Amino acid sequence: MNRLLIFFFSIVFIGCCNEKKVLNNGLTKQATKITEYTIKSINDSLNNKIQDTLVITELKYNENDQIIKRFQQNLFAEGTMEIDFVYNKNKKIEREIVKMSTDSLPLIVNYYYNDSLLNQTKSLFENDSEKFEQIESHYYGKNNKIEKKILSQVFVDKESTDTITNSETISFFNKNEFTEKTETINHKDLKRNTKTEFKYDCETLIKTLDYNYQDSLISTTVYKYQLDKFDNWIKKESFENDKLNYIKTREIEYK
Repeated sequence: MNRLLIFFFSIVFIGCCNEKKVLNNGLTKQATKITEYTIKSINDSLNNKIQDTLVITELKYNENDQIIKRFQQNLFAEGTMEIDFVYNKNKKIEREIVKMSTDSLPLIVNYYYNDSLLNQTKSLFENDSEKFEQIESHYYGKNNKIEKKILSQVFVDKESTDTITNSETISFFNKNEFTEKTETINHKDLKRNTKTEFKYDCETLIKTLDYNYQDSLISTTVYKYQLDKFDNWIKKESFENDKLNYIKTREIEYK
């Protein structure tokens, strides 16, 4: 049961090291909305290139450049997901309200802080026979910079009261708080364990390396971007093992 989708957004620029001020919205300029299209690129049996739009995502922001709503339409799965972000009086996310078109009840993700630092996020799904909980714990080092976070998925069988940690994803961060490595551990099937390394140039991601449970390299993904006049990407191409795999385009409505 996979109730939560985990999204990773990578802003990539290959070139000289020019420091840019980035706002809470991940852009260099205030915006009210971003519309993103995820396109799959494949070749048919005659080697003709086919590109299909898989997902359309809309992101809306408040006056503090913080995300307040995310709406995702999965065209092939014919489903939608809507997330509302609720902030506390300190302008920090308090909870996410996740509504899936396939579920009658929303999923709530609660945020917990230790002083000003995010300590954990927890989400819970429950029915008559089982309970599913997803917990993400954050760990900090010097100067309160994040060093590691652990995402765990736990199932509880109400009849047997058995508690099963199905999987864990551990993320490690470098001194600039960029993801350096992730390790996914599947406790039911160790052969599904994976590891990903992230390579940066000028503090921006340029490549990811994926390994299997035997630490053998299985894929290399390189990212190439087209930027607008504000140095924000409007087109991202993902090349897996030298083959164009995905394209993402963005329409940004600036303030």
